[in-house]
Amino acid sequence: MFKNNLKLIVRKLRKEKLYSFVNIAGLTVGLSAFLLIALYVRDELSFDNFHENKENIYRVITNHKDWGYNAHVPTDYVEIVSDFIPQIENQTRLSIVGRPTLLSRSEGDVYAENVFYVDQNFFEFFNFPLLDGKPNSVFSTELQAVISQEFKESFFGDTNPLGKEIKIDKDFVVTVSGVAENPPKNSTIEFDLLLYKQGQFKNTFEETHGLRNVMTYVSLFPRADPVSVENGLNELKDKPIYARFLEDSSYELLPLLGQRLHAPYEGDAFDKNDISFVILFSGIGSVVLLLAIINYINLVTAQASKRTKEIGLRKVIGASKHQLIFYQLVESTTITLVAFIMAFAISERLLNTFNEVLDKDISLNYFSSDFFLWVLVFGLLLGFLSGIYPALFIARFQPLALLQKSSVSLGRKGYLRKFLVLFQFVTSGVLLVVLFIISGQMKFMKEKDLGYNTDFLVSVPLYRDSTQLYQTLKNELKTISGVQSVSLNSFRVGQSSNTSINDNPDTKAENRQSTGVEAVFADKDFFEASGVNFLWKSDDFDSEDFSEDEIMTNRSLAEKFGLMTEPDGRRLYGYNDKVGKKLVAIVEDFHTYSLKEEIKPLIIQYLSDWGTRNVLLKLEGDKAKVILEQVDEKYEAIFQRPFEYYFLDDQVKAFYKKEQGQFMLFQIFSGLAVFISLLGLIALTIYTLEQRRKEVSIRKVLGASIQNLLLLLNKEYTLLVILAFLIASPIAYYAMQGWLAEFKYRIEITPLIFIGAFLSFLALSWMVTLLQSLQVSQANPADTLREE
Repeated sequence: MFKNNLKLIVRKLRKEKLYSFVNIAGLTVGLSAFLLIALYVRDELSFDNFHENKENIYRVITNHKDWGYNAHVPTDYVEIVSDFIPQIENQTRLSIVGRPTLLSRSEGDVYAENVFYVDQNFFEFFNFPLLDGKPNSVFSTELQAVISQEFKESFFGDTNPLGKEIKIDKDFVVTVSGVAENPPKNSTIEFDLLLYKQGQFKNTFEETHGLRNVMTYVSLFPRADPVSVENGLNELKDKPIYARFLEDSSYELLPLLGQRLHAPYEGDAFDKNDISFVILFSGIGSVVLLLAIINYINLVTAQASKRTKEIGLRKVIGASKHQLIFYQLVESTTITLVAFIMAFAISERLLNTFNEVLDKDISLNYFSSDFFLWVLVFGLLLGFLSGIYPALFIARFQPLALLQKSSVSLGRKGYLRKFLVLFQFVTSGVLLVVLFIISGQMKFMKEKDLGYNTDFLVSVPLYRDSTQLYQTLKNELKTISGVQSVSLNSFRVGQSSNTSINDNPDTKAENRQSTGVEAVFADKDFFEASGVNFLWKSDDFDSEDFSEDEIMTNRSLAEKFGLMTEPDGRRLYGYNDKVGKKLVAIVEDFHTYSLKEEIKPLIIQYLSDWGTRNVLLKLEGDKAKVILEQVDEKYEAIFQRPFEYYFLDDQVKAFYKKEQGQFMLFQIFSGLAVFISLLGLIALTIYTLEQRRKEVSIRKVLGASIQNLLLLLNKEYTLLVILAFLIASPIAYYAMQGWLAEFKYRIEITPLIFIGAFLSFLALSWMVTLLQSLQVSQANPADTLREE
């Protein structure tokens, strides 16, 4: 019987090509989207799961009352207080050497992005496998380094790297003592080179009166209470000699498995994502799959209304209810298995592009467990679930009633059918509104005024090995034709120095104001190069004579300290500063980080050797390439290191690289969901028109015009679309409030967004229905009534 049913199904699919194509295409598209999204979600949830002690490892993070969350803590704080917190079993630290870091050897110099100082126990604390070396000995002595396999192949080739020396930033030499497997793509911690330098994590507060901060991880004893550890970390802030600097900070434990998706901070040495995107994509995947199933059910039941005589004859000649159900289940299972195989094949072909957009390393192959589970297990299960309702629906008809009619109603008034189509419209409406909102926010981020002009503004990093040559470089660059302005400064997009500032040197003063601020060191040409605007200048201030005893603030700090009304004569004071600096100007706020972060209070001070970390170049756009070639020559001649540069507009775009990739995929998957909904609308239209052919013919005979008939036939669809958007709009509005809340600077959700989404979907639905309605309306009434 199974073989015969299979033959009938194949014959039917070949005969009804349009029906077969729409059915299989809808399922294939939905399943492909669902599979890709499922792979993405699975990958995101798998981060850091390969560490054996993952449940007991936490990252210590800071929450400062002015600066918010930070991924770093003072270098030796946990080391100091851990003796008083018995739940802490072990700790390890990481600190980035530089980004990028210059690595030198006799064969040449290269820059590496992921070079870190680590503690001796790094490979005992984490489970990164070593290809050469042992976890307890690769950092047995000072200035040893472990490199990744990928870095080994690019830097040393086929040569054995063990015992080889690498010079770090022209400063000191390390010896390679081990080679590690490349960190998995689903590891938050990614590295090219790890090095151990004795005393690197010793705090130098007594010498510098400043704090150095690092990434710190702790492992707790099994069944230890993380909350009690957090309490201990906060109750022991008086232990270090720099306790005064910890008063406004509190410490929290972030689970290792949560640092990828649940980290509350923005800036970090490692890439992070947001759980809201994972939830969003999970929802889209589920919706797309559900829409595909609903679409299949609608198509099958709509097709059943045209097969009433066939079903009646089957019953008359002896087909039992169970045989009809079995036939329909075999048909649905066959179609879904075909769709599953095609979806797997399509997804496998799209994975390269998918991985490139999202920076993933996901793979699929036909001999994997993924194929077995996806095609056989899920295919059979979904085939059964999607076919059970049409099977029961077809089997319940009485044979005589079927033979007397050429079609049959799906239910008394088609309520279930209308509900399923309404559900498709509602989900499509939600996705369209969400798509419009996300599109608006992404456009806003691209066009938002950052407070400085990024057009052909180039950032060239500077390093401490050549402090005395900075001014020489600036003088040389000013001689290049096409360089409009050159500034030495510490301004880098996505980086900042933090300090504190107050308006009174007397710490006991009653109305004294103090706050944490970002600090920018800059020379007099900074404002011309960047285009940062002044809100106020003192009468005797000349940016050409900006000096060490002068200070500027941004609008945020000026408003916080009440400097906007009477700024003349005001002085600002740093930590333990009794003299202070004269306030000479207030500048408009400008963004140093992404729009997800609020602009913080900021000060601008005169350049110092310590603060010179960057050169800003304003270039003539049509000569940029030639100019940079000349800058390259002068830079390498002066510093004897490879030249590197960044266009600031590219750095700003990099803030949203992950969002851009996810947004592009969201556009695609939302489009697919709408496409599947429109396929469902095709099913609804086919069924409805089939039911009303006689009515249309009679109305036409009685004089109804084509326009009246089109309005009559499409009124129901239009009402469904309106109702769907009335339901979808508040759902989408509520859902996007949380997503937009991540951005401190964002668009407003206006009625125009909902109107635009509604009109777009209404136009698409009319395009689908009007063509079929027009075909029925223009049919010859005599032919139709003769069939009836």
